[in-house]
Amino acid sequence: MAKTEKLKQIDEAWLGLDSIDSQMFNPMSMLNPDEDDFNLKLAWLMIRPEYLSFMSHHILNIQLLPSQSLFLNEVWQRKFPMLVASRGFGKSFMLSLYSILRALILPKRKIVIVGAAFRQSKVLFEYMETIWRNSPMLRDICDSDSGPRRDTDRCTLRLNDSTVTCLPLGDGQKIRGQRANDIIADEFASIPRDIFENVVAGFAAVAASPIEKVKSKAKSKKAKQLGIDIDDEKKNTIMEKSNQIILSGTAYYDFNHFADYWKRYRQITNSKGSPALLKEVFGQEPPPEFDWTEYSVIRMPVSKLPEGFMDEGQVARAKATIHSGIYNMEYGACFTTDSQGFFKRSLLEGCTTSPSKPIILNSGEVSFESMLKGSSDKKYVFGVDPASEVDNFSIVVLEVHSDHRRIVHCWTTNRQQHKDKLKSKIVDEDDFYSYCAKKIRQLMKVFPCAEIALDAQGGGIAVMEALHDKDKIGEGEVPIWPVIEEKEKDTDDKPGLHILRLCQFARADWLAEANHGMRKDFEDKVLLFPFFDSASIGLSIEQDKVAGRKYDTLEDCVMEIEELKDELSMIVMTQTATGRERWDTPEIKIAAGKKSRLRKDRYSSLLMANMSARNLSVEKQIEKHGAIGGFARVDGNSRFDNSKLYHGPNWFAEKIQDVY
Repeated sequence: MAKTEKLKQIDEAWLGLDSIDSQMFNPMSMLNPDEDDFNLKLAWLMIRPEYLSFMSHHILNIQLLPSQSLFLNEVWQRKFPMLVASRGFGKSFMLSLYSILRALILPKRKIVIVGAAFRQSKVLFEYMETIWRNSPMLRDICDSDSGPRRDTDRCTLRLNDSTVTCLPLGDGQKIRGQRANDIIADEFASIPRDIFENVVAGFAAVAASPIEKVKSKAKSKKAKQLGIDIDDEKKNTIMEKSNQIILSGTAYYDFNHFADYWKRYRQITNSKGSPALLKEVFGQEPPPEFDWTEYSVIRMPVSKLPEGFMDEGQVARAKATIHSGIYNMEYGACFTTDSQGFFKRSLLEGCTTSPSKPIILNSGEVSFESMLKGSSDKKYVFGVDPASEVDNFSIVVLEVHSDHRRIVHCWTTNRQQHKDKLKSKIVDEDDFYSYCAKKIRQLMKVFPCAEIALDAQGGGIAVMEALHDKDKIGEGEVPIWPVIEEKEKDTDDKPGLHILRLCQFARADWLAEANHGMRKDFEDKVLLFPFFDSASIGLSIEQDKVAGRKYDTLEDCVMEIEELKDELSMIVMTQTATGRERWDTPEIKIAAGKKSRLRKDRYSSLLMANMSARNLSVEKQIEKHGAIGGFARVDGNSRFDNSKLYHGPNWFAEKIQDVY
């Protein structure tokens, strides 16, 4: 083999095509540059689905891998394609590219993109903006009205008489009544099923060209009656004008609706049109117009991506540090039946409220959202996990009701974030634990706090000291001390708020009671999560905008609680050699063969807060420390023992007898 041929093969090795030129077909060989209609034929060739990569390269300035070219071809030719891809595949970019190609090739096309949150749709729009800026030829072939435009409630790319619109999903009300030819539903697992079916899917209910479609159907029907064979309207795949719905996202848990759609799509494609198998899918005879070839499932795990496409170090880190179930979803494009931890993900999702499906308790229907401010007539309990050198400092806030508890707020930080905020002059506390203590006090001003549960070890001591250090207490604030209990402590006589409950994580009995108790609370629907969907995210973003919040936002709070769910679902229970129960995250490998564990700071905060709230809910009615003797007597209640002037805990009663 000549050296030039070898160099050519080396240069083209990235294509993954181990073929010689004689085995390859060059579509340009069909064209003759000298013919008058050369440009027309070239345009025809470029818009063929199998050659969209050619158009992408020469018109849009984008070079694609063979697998990406196959993706464009497959999606183009299906009415209902589904994409389940690994993180890093670039599905957002590919869907953005596809949207531009669709709008450019098919005239008067209306394409709508919806995501789990408006910011997800905006990610796709930003890719389209980049393509527009980097494609001079695209701008040349479009009219002066074409180009990207951003508004508060939508982003639009106009290409001649076609449009690509990115919409905020919200609760579906603001976008109800929209019309589209093509719908792209990205991060489908987070789009509520009812909103998708009742609102989004309805966008494409009307045919792309309804009059033409009516004519075509009537023509075909009459021709069949007369026994005349006419061209099948589906033969022309290039200019097919039927509407399209694309479902896309990362795999999720089996109990999520995305998995339901995936299973149904797979049943349809695997049926190969068999009437018996399709009858099993539908539970009855399929509709007369049903065509199984309109469905497609494209699964793209990280293992199928070309070598070098992903940062191999990052993938290796993810495999080493992420729980195997989550890794299989995020990178393996596999739907997982459930988390394998002590707190099953399905259990947690069953405790997540929703406006459409509220949780029913004896006290009535329960549905609530994450919040940055509580109610003055409600009682709140804080759980605080102090950070070590590398972990997060975490606060979880519970709203306590008579028959249930609501997880309403979550906040985390770490030393690096504190340094960054200090550098940006967002905060002025040099000491990390002073900064964290100040955050606790800030939350106490908006969430009337009945008790703060705090880890008694490690950084918990530093936080406790910061909460009563007179040099760190602001104007109008009072010191915060440990709760006063039956057993006397040195801090009991200190002036201030005695609401700090120190938790003993080192005690096996406390840890077992706290974990088993919390799982029981989830099972009994006593401990509940706020609803989480695209509507809650979108609403939080809008509220942050109105309030001018740039950090510690409501959106941050919403996502923090979702991170809390992730931590909970990874907690596993093991037993030591002595039979002691242990709760922790799975062990992972880090550099140099060392081992570590995933973070669980939010989980720990919730564990303490819930244990504290459980104790508060079962406490007996506290006996009044009322004066009943001498000149201080306030009532004549005969139930008191008149041999004592004061009643209460021994430490109080014994020391107060001789005051008067």
